Amino acid sequence: MSRTAHATLALLTLVALAGCATNRVTREPRQIERPVVERLGQGKVRLRWPDSFTHGPVNIYVGETSDSIDRTRLVARATGMSIELTEIRHHSLIGDGHRLYYELARENGDSVIVAERRLPLVGADNFRDLGGYRTADGRTVRWGRVYRSSELAGLTAADMAYLSEIGIEVIVDLRSERERAQNPNPVIEPLNPHELVLPVQQRGMEPNRVQQMIQTGTISAFYSSDVMLTAYRSFVTDFAPQWALLLQQLQDPGSTPLVFHCTAGKDRTGFAAAVFLLALGVPEETVLQDYLATNWYRRNFTNMVLRFAPIYSLFRTEPEDVLPLLAARRDYLEASIDLMKERYGSIDAYLEESLGLTAEKRAALQREFLVGEVLTSEADPER
Repeated sequence: MSRTAHATLALLTLVALAGCATNRVTREPRQIERPVVERLGQGKVRLRWPDSFTHGPVNIYVGETSDSIDRTRLVARATGMSIELTEIRHHSLIGDGHRLYYELARENGDSVIVAERRLPLVGADNFRDLGGYRTADGRTVRWGRVYRSSELAGLTAADMAYLSEIGIEVIVDLRSERERAQNPNPVIEPLNPHELVLPVQQRGMEPNRVQQMIQTGTISAFYSSDVMLTAYRSFVTDFAPQWALLLQQLQDPGSTPLVFHCTAGKDRTGFAAAVFLLALGVPEETVLQDYLATNWYRRNFTNMVLRFAPIYSLFRTEPEDVLPLLAARRDYLEASIDLMKERYGSIDAYLEESLGLTAEKRAALQREFLVGEVLTSEADPER
């Protein structure tokens, strides 16, 4: 590689790293389908909900965990579709820099618990909670138990202190040996979480090969899309032992809070999250929306790479040639789900026959990670 190419690569690497870095502000997309919490800055959060959520006043309560919300102390009462809460006016906990849980109680007696989906970390832009999603039978995934993330190598000291404080017990690493060697997970003291390594190597995604193709301009949008679809199908056919061990780990007492991650927190992690949520009975569309949310949380990184890929390749590679590798696309995960149904007849059969999640084990998993009562058939699980 020439000196110019080396310099360009160094620049691209620095820019990419900068794109990974985030801040403690957590924003959500403008269009939302369920209540969300956004951190606007130190001591200030905003709660928003869609028009379909309520047509009357909403009472708001707060707690440090989803199980410790103080329902004897009304924090605020909202009459619109959003409200901003501050430390001074509403509750001292809001200003301590930590992620809180809010209960939104409606006039009809129903309520929902919400929290920031993405954790307020500086060194991991895609570290998020899988709690809060509704299942098809009306129950809700527990907050604060299972997380999905991008790689952890960039965590700051404050980030690690935060993760230690929320009590991360297990880190499941889905990266290859080479990825782990290049960017090892930091030691999160004093807990020193147990680390479970379940390597999943994406076909056609070897870093050196992709890097060379981008540099030489031999990559194309068609190739990028095709290799991604192949990878997602291989998740179903080639890596059942890894997903089975992940589910087994989740069934072990004392394993949570747990986080599983790969590099971008998009493909391998996205599939793992889908398996977990589908096993709990979360509808396919909700699972797909969780998967697609990566595009929002990693938008800064993606835009930065797309901007500098042509420079790195000396303008031989166009941004649209690389985008399929960076994006979470509906047809990728749908390719996995479709193959589950094609090979096994149904998602339920895939979970049982390929991953060993029997009806008994699945029921135990649901008892551990779901809260609420099963709704009657005429009830709306999203309400």
